[in-house]
Amino acid sequence: KAMQEFNNTVMKAELEDLRGARFHFTWNNTRVGTCAISKKLDRALGNWNCFKMIGYTYAQFHPHGISDHSPISIQLRQMQPYRGRPFKFLNFWAESDNFIHTVKQEWDKTYSGSPLIVIHKKLKSLKGLLKKFCTRPDSRAKELRHNLYSVQQEMMNRVVDLSVVESERQLRQEVGRAARSEEAFFKQKLRIQWLKEGDSNSAYLHRMVKIW
Repeated sequence: KAMQEFNNTVMKAELEDLRGARFHFTWNNTRVGTCAISKKLDRALGNWNCFKMIGYTYAQFHPHGISDHSPISIQLRQMQPYRGRPFKFLNFWAESDNFIHTVKQEWDKTYSGSPLIVIHKKLKSLKGLLKKFCTRPDSRAKELRHNLYSVQQEMMNRVVDLSVVESERQLRQEVGRAARSEEAFFKQKLRIQWLKEGDSNSAYLHRMVKIW
């Protein structure tokens, strides 16, 4: 019962093991040969607020000396500015046919750690998967524009049959849809407030296509 209460307290406080250095085992029965037993019994714990305030921290385990337990010292280092990027949901991800399946598959996975750490790990993994199979709207629009220009150039240089004309018509429609998705993407990505709804602002978008 005591161990269960202790474990519940650790989970409730969202405590995690600090990274350890030097020795893996922190206790031994001071015997030798086949009777020798070594285990990791001693730990240093911290939670998310601790890591956020203090920065990079680790536990250093020292030789046990005349004791059977290794002394532990907490090593503090100067906090470095956070350089990671927060998770930002991009709306165009939801347009993919694989979106729901991918999210569900990742969310059903099991990770170790406190609830906050588990969510962080899932979001980090999910972001990588979504970026992998979801083509950015600006890349898709650029590809479609290139295809449209090629077909139109072909139509200008020679007499073409109806299939080419139909292909050009379909490409124009696809480019139009892709341009709207591209504009929505940049609105969200760059949070440009002055880009009003309904204003395609083609010159600006064309510049952004070249930059990205």
